[in-house]
Amino acid sequence: MARRVFLHIGLPKTGTTFLQTVMWHNKRRLRRQGVLYPGSRRMDHYRASQVVRDVPAAVLGEHAGAWERLVTSLEEWPKTGVISHEFFSMASASQAERAVSRLEPAEVHVVVTARDYVRQFPAVWQEGLKMHRDLTLDEFMDGVLERETRGAWGWDSQDIPAVLNRWGKAVPADRVHLVTVPRPGAPRDLLWRRWCEVLGLDADAFDLDVAFGNESLGAAQAALLQRVKPYLSEEFAGGAVRHRWFRQYFGHEVLVPQAGERFGLRSHHADALRAMALEAVRSIRYAGYDVVGDLDELVPDAAPEARPHPDDYTDAQLLEVAGEAIEKMIRDVRDLTISRDGWRRRALAAERPETGTNARLAMRRGRRLAGKGRRFLQRARGSSTAG
Repeated sequence: MARRVFLHIGLPKTGTTFLQTVMWHNKRRLRRQGVLYPGSRRMDHYRASQVVRDVPAAVLGEHAGAWERLVTSLEEWPKTGVISHEFFSMASASQAERAVSRLEPAEVHVVVTARDYVRQFPAVWQEGLKMHRDLTLDEFMDGVLERETRGAWGWDSQDIPAVLNRWGKAVPADRVHLVTVPRPGAPRDLLWRRWCEVLGLDADAFDLDVAFGNESLGAAQAALLQRVKPYLSEEFAGGAVRHRWFRQYFGHEVLVPQAGERFGLRSHHADALRAMALEAVRSIRYAGYDVVGDLDELVPDAAPEARPHPDDYTDAQLLEVAGEAIEKMIRDVRDLTISRDGWRRRALAAERPETGTNARLAMRRGRRLAGKGRRFLQRARGSSTAG
């Protein structure tokens, strides 16, 4: 078994995608520093979190062995290992203890990344909005303050002291590491440097250009996304299809590039979250966890900058945003059609017989090209039927 294992459990929307992307694309450099980031696919860590959280094997299907496959890789590695997914944060205390026990005799460390609630909960609402949650931001925040919001985009994964307490029962306090997410305007690599400090890595030995920003929607763009949701057909009910076309394509590829103005919370929602954050910081200080960064970064500003609110936009105000979105989608369809037609012409030309000494080679090349063209057309038709 690996000598040490760092289990990064989230929280969601705290730079986890950035850290995971850098590690995934720098796996060889990690190994050169004695760290194994196991798995053959990035989703392996997500599937492992599902296993730990007792998602039924009937639901997981072929992925039911994901956790054991990661553990087996670590059993064959003599140095340091890392497992990372933000949905480990939702595990119960007993599930956390069982996961840690399975990693023994390795010295298991739990790592939590966190940021202040006033920045965090709007980002959490936005992620839910891109998928199956239909609440307005005001409705969502009212539920947050009443402690009614549960699941991946609620208190089950966002209550910093509670998550630390559940996982902290499985390992000593000095092996629980809280990494605070830097405030806006900090150097882009600061979170990575804090991460490397926990793992004992040389932060300068890695390529950070492989990571992309998980950018947020602007206020008007989030409002439009919410207006569109009631019109989605049953074809988009499935999680994978909605993730690909509504969240990724419409949200990230169409609306995010509009670079709309960031949105904020109502003042009474922000004030209540600040009070909760102050209490959370007091609890963390008392518990004695290892903190990398500054706990004051978890405390929102007393008077945050006024920002537009997604719930305040009228349909008429969203007309320009919708027009830009439609124009972008028309361009995308045009580009796909031009590419499809080009492949079709090449495929038809390649299938015409040639004469001369090179006819046989030309026919072989033509068949290969025609096959590529047919596969492209099949993908294009599949894309149009899927969404």
